Amino acid sequence: MSPVEALRFALRSLRERPATSLLTGISIALGVALALVVMLLERQARGAFEGTAVGVEVLVAGDKGSRIDAVLGALFHVGRAPGRVSLSYAEELAADERVAYAIPIALGDRYRGAPVVGTTAQFFTRFQPRPGVSFGVEASALGPGKAVAGSEAARLCGLRVGDEFFPSHTGIEDDHTHRHETFRVVAVARPTGTAHDRAIYIDLKDFLHLKGHEGLDREEGGGEAVSAVLLKTAAASPLIVEPLLKEINDGTEAQAIRPMQVVAELFELVGEAQRILSWVAALVVAVAALSVSVAITSAMAGRRREIALFRAVGAPRRALFAMVICEAALLCLFGCIAGIALGHGGAALAAPLVEARTGVRLPGFLWLGVEPWLLLALTGAGCAAGLLPALHAYRVDVARGLNVSAG
Repeated sequence: MSPVEALRFALRSLRERPATSLLTGISIALGVALALVVMLLERQARGAFEGTAVGVEVLVAGDKGSRIDAVLGALFHVGRAPGRVSLSYAEELAADERVAYAIPIALGDRYRGAPVVGTTAQFFTRFQPRPGVSFGVEASALGPGKAVAGSEAARLCGLRVGDEFFPSHTGIEDDHTHRHETFRVVAVARPTGTAHDRAIYIDLKDFLHLKGHEGLDREEGGGEAVSAVLLKTAAASPLIVEPLLKEINDGTEAQAIRPMQVVAELFELVGEAQRILSWVAALVVAVAALSVSVAITSAMAGRRREIALFRAVGAPRRALFAMVICEAALLCLFGCIAGIALGHGGAALAAPLVEARTGVRLPGFLWLGVEPWLLLALTGAGCAAGLLPALHAYRVDVARGLNVSAG
């Protein structure tokens, strides 16, 4: 019996048991899809978070509390604003000879869900959202009554150069907090692939002088304050960075945070949940592979006459053994292919939810490189699962098989 005939026999056998084959294939597909979605979302989310955090060497936040909350609030615009840092302290940091720049940012307002950020022209001229990447915006773009829209913010809010808008505390269209304080979009920033693309930027002075911000963005003593400061040292040497960080953290004004370290800590927490889900996925796949063996073994009782007829016309035992192995392998292979398609589709559907929750936009499709290995592994698992029913087929007695069926 040729390999083509063995394949044809296996495919016909699967078609003769559509319900069992379908359910078993779905079990395999779900396990593979779950494992793939977990890996895809973790890989994409880590890359997106690190892509935003890598551009900020040090984040100076006013809240001495959670570093994760401070980073999420200041860089990813998720949750509450990260406390307050006095503007005078930010200016002191900028004047320090160890500091290349210290760019203040003020948060709290929104427009149609997009965060409105108050900052200075240095945000566009000196700050790099990612190494070697710039916003492509001139310093003159920020000024009284002017606004620069991030690429994603412009797309989501429908903003174009020349459009006017007014921010609000909630970002809801019915919120007319600043309806008499409008801004005109003078530029749309170049896409950077970071969470900065989701924000709309206005001049820091404009932000601080918006109606109602007197109590929100000023210190108790009356001095102006900002939400955080993006700081870059003059040299990346530990002899400069570490003493500066210690000096800031030992003081009472603010805390200095390394965003990349915080992102690593965040994914250490997420990693535990990922490992649990991966074990669940592996268990689902193992149970599904076992069900392949059970399903084909159960089918052997009804196929004794068929197998006996094959033997009677001269089919060797090893050919029957190979046919059953092929059937189990095909079932796992088809289930794995469906699972890979389902996993990539599920990750693409989950990406907008992740963006809404975290402010990070994930790529629509990402090839992990493990997919071919999954196909090989599941096909191998199918071969292993088919061993027991294949042995049953191998041992079928021709005379008994024909007599029992006939009787």
